[in-house]
Amino acid sequence: MLVSLVVLLLPWGGCQYVQEMEQVLRENHGRAMIEQTALLARMVNQAVELPTPAKDTPFYTPIRYQPVEMDGYDDDWRSHTEELLISKTTPLTARLQKGLYGDDLYLFLQVNDVEREYHHPGRSFQRSDHVRLVSQSQDTELTWVFFTSGPGRLQVYQQRNDGPLRAASYVDAWWQEFRGGYQLEIRIPQNRLLASLDLQIYDREPQERRAHLALSTRRGEPSPWWKPVPELQDLVHPWRTRDTDLTIVGPRGWPLAPQKNWLAETVQEPEVQLDQGFPRQALNRFYRFWVDQLTPRRNQAAWPLPLVQVSRSQTRLPLEKFNPDRNRPSAHWYRSGDDARSALLVTLPLYQDQQFKGFLVFTQSGEALLSLTNDALRRVTNRVAAVLAIVVSVLILFASVLSWRIRQLKRQAEAAISSEGRVSLFEPSRREDEIGDLSRSYHQLLQRVRNYTGYLETLGGKLAHELRTPLAIVKSSLELAQATPGDNDEYLQRALEGTDRLRQILSAMSEASRVEQSIQQTEFQPFDLRALVDAMTQAYADTYPDHDYQSHLPDEVAWINGNPELLAQLLDKLVDNARDFAPPGTTIELGISRFKHQWLLTVSNQGPTLPPNLEGQLFDSLVSQRDAEHKGASPHLGLGLYIVRLIALAHHGQAEAHNRAQGDGVIFTITLPEWED
Repeated sequence: MLVSLVVLLLPWGGCQYVQEMEQVLRENHGRAMIEQTALLARMVNQAVELPTPAKDTPFYTPIRYQPVEMDGYDDDWRSHTEELLISKTTPLTARLQKGLYGDDLYLFLQVNDVEREYHHPGRSFQRSDHVRLVSQSQDTELTWVFFTSGPGRLQVYQQRNDGPLRAASYVDAWWQEFRGGYQLEIRIPQNRLLASLDLQIYDREPQERRAHLALSTRRGEPSPWWKPVPELQDLVHPWRTRDTDLTIVGPRGWPLAPQKNWLAETVQEPEVQLDQGFPRQALNRFYRFWVDQLTPRRNQAAWPLPLVQVSRSQTRLPLEKFNPDRNRPSAHWYRSGDDARSALLVTLPLYQDQQFKGFLVFTQSGEALLSLTNDALRRVTNRVAAVLAIVVSVLILFASVLSWRIRQLKRQAEAAISSEGRVSLFEPSRREDEIGDLSRSYHQLLQRVRNYTGYLETLGGKLAHELRTPLAIVKSSLELAQATPGDNDEYLQRALEGTDRLRQILSAMSEASRVEQSIQQTEFQPFDLRALVDAMTQAYADTYPDHDYQSHLPDEVAWINGNPELLAQLLDKLVDNARDFAPPGTTIELGISRFKHQWLLTVSNQGPTLPPNLEGQLFDSLVSQRDAEHKGASPHLGLGLYIVRLIALAHHGQAEAHNRAQGDGVIFTITLPEWED
């Protein structure tokens, strides 16, 4: 079960894939929308002449699609964008709202003026509170003056340049009071206006004879009159859908495309959702939760514009906050609204006759991508859940079979050794897998334990057999010497020989113990095995002339890391063994050869081959099998080859014995690792 928890990485990987997929979709979608809006930009450049950029803040009037009832009240203006005017010299403030409807310009002005001074008939209007609307071109200035003696409909007057006032019956205006000031509502035909517009508010203090300019929309130069271009309406209308929005603005962000007609929008009825049941609802909420957690919307910047639907904007869009480089198109995803939904914002610069005229601003909600991600995550989760169920089931089944086989192996291993310590037969597995290999290793281990146990069980008998003969000789010789009067030298000599044989047996048994202790205390050093074998061969030839000794040595130096005295003792044991079995006059061969990164030390002799019943036991202690001609007076306990194995293992090597290829003798091979500096 713990191992199966690793497969939980599958849903994590699937979620990471969905997240990366959404990120790639966002980037590709942003580039695609830049290409689509570029086509629209070319259509705009061919169909419409955009206004020349203005240096100063324009007198901007947005499009409104709701009719205005002229009565001087703000009932029709409550949802309209307003502009606040603040006086620097007086406590006077005003709120201005503007809009284009049909062929007329509508203005609604609310002035906070506690001390109002109305017009007195027979006096100049300049001695009362009044409002002026100034429109200018290169050589003409038109001024409309709004003043009244009391609330109600006004008679509006027009003044051309500095000429006399004339009645302007085509202008409709209403003046109403409210607590703390007055309200002025104006309707004037657009075709009467010139290139610039300024609204000026004049206020008369009681102690002064003339009203002075208190508030104005003019900032420096005459304010150019900017309004949406009607010809852009047909171009941008197809792009203004439920999920997408588009507008065109000037270089400083003032909308040039008509505002969206929100009154004409059809309210879409929500689809009737049938009761899907609690499990499906819970599953959908679970998917939605993971979509919200995994999609990168929370790491996005907040929406930089006042409105998500840019086509509804009636004021300037601050594009410089996120698009300082106006020469290049940009596409960025932002987090919009309290629910942190994603929205795409594309800005594309517009040029006409190599002059920068503004931006094309496109927005799109991320609901389409979110729906795609939600569906993808649902499919991934469903498939991963099925895969998890299959994988966990297979893992549990596999673990069950595995644990059952391990328990079987445990029971077999426990049953192979009885409470008395006897090792019975162990049947190894035949399967070619790791547990099968472990079972066969157990079989070999128990076989060795069984052989060693058998060796220990027969050790007493072997020792008794070896000691019984010399003891019998000593006893019988002493008894005969005691019973026979006269010369007893023959019996005493036989007793001495039996005693000497006992001494040799005990010396051979203690020699193995001394070798084990010396191995533990000996320090190893690099030396030349070739020189050692060469010297030992000459020594054997001089000491034992009954045989011919030959050495086969390499031309290079055979460096190993070990102890020369121990290896000389190893060679003594091997040569002694070869002398015992090689017929007199035959050749005993000593050799060194290289095999990969190892040196092979060999001792070969003619004579009988290895006994088949001693396979795998030849290098064990107290193991020997010699016929009568090899059993002279000297006792043999089978400890020589056991010492050879101990010395070979101490040098990180191994000892092996094989029949010669010709079948006329035996070759012993000692494998020793090569010393590397």
